[in-house]
Amino acid sequence: MSTFTSPTARHFVACVVCLLILSAPLRSARAEIKWTGSLALTSDYIQQGISQTQGEPALQGGVRAQFDERWTVGAWASAIDRYHGKGGSTEIDVYAGRAWRLNPEWIASLTATHYFYPNDLPYVNYDYDEVTASLGYRSMAFATVAWSPNYGDASYEGYADDRSTLSYELSANQPILRGWSGNVGVGYRDLSELFDESYWYGHAGLMLSTDRFTVHLTYTYVDRTARELFGHDRAAITWLGTVIWRFGNLH
Repeated sequence: MSTFTSPTARHFVACVVCLLILSAPLRSARAEIKWTGSLALTSDYIQQGISQTQGEPALQGGVRAQFDERWTVGAWASAIDRYHGKGGSTEIDVYAGRAWRLNPEWIASLTATHYFYPNDLPYVNYDYDEVTASLGYRSMAFATVAWSPNYGDASYEGYADDRSTLSYELSANQPILRGWSGNVGVGYRDLSELFDESYWYGHAGLMLSTDRFTVHLTYTYVDRTARELFGHDRAAITWLGTVIWRFGNLH
């Protein structure tokens, strides 16, 4: 087993989550908290190229508190249906993030997230932690690295948990006209600790945004390795649509 899955690694992620959450209000005690939230309906919940609903629609929603330009904490939830038969039907994410404005054009961020599945089967454990580092240029181009020390999943290679994973992603968003924009991204996910495999994924699409609503139309891709690992229900090359309604203090 990798040293990344040691108790030290798990404690490190837990400490990052706690420090980010606790530091936000302490460092921003005088700042007005900005609350926002969202409700969404998507035709397929796809995460890093893999469907969490086997190609079926999902309801999603979340709330976020932003203390200033640097500190953010929040929670997000989605319906899921990853496997045939009994299993978890809900994913809940709790996260905290810190941003650094390097200059007017560049911004870096660090986010710690705990994912948990409250109604999973008792003999499997899909709960995991993740730390994500991102570098953005003019809110148009982004490079992201995500690491988990204790991820678990099932595939045609079997079930494995408490293993380290890494993913790398490049994405870009280009405004077009009157609320329309185009987006594209490509990613690489290293699952060698789980299944001795890695795979590529990507997406391209259009987005229409107003003050309160966003509509996405996206084409997603995963390579042959992912399809062989997870099957076509979870690793599909497909179109998906998402409608998001935002509420709260958006300005």
